[in-house]
Amino acid sequence: LQDFKLEFGHHQGKTSSIWHGGTATIVQSPGDEVWGIVWKMNTSNLSSLDKQEGVESGIYVPIEVNVHTQAGKVLTCRSYQMKDYVCGPPSPQYKKV
Repeated sequence: LQDFKLEFGHHQGKTSSIWHGGTATIVQSPGDEVWGIVWKMNTSNLSSLDKQEGVESGIYVPIEVNVHTQAGKVLTCRSYQMKDYVCGPPSPQYKKV
């Protein structure tokens, strides 16, 4: 993912009671890149994924990004960005994931 960077933080500065530390988000950052995995899924599962990612709670917002694959393809993908966050170190559990 070109021109983004990975950050960790707390939504509204509050530590997650589940993760006990910062959770991941991506933010625009010219010249940086984020490496990851692209999953193909059925659009009928989007509401379930949004719920899992905290969209209903206002923690994350879905965004559309263009991902460049190692094979040279550009894929339009759905990702999530944390809203109103304060940077912080990743949680111990998150590091294990």
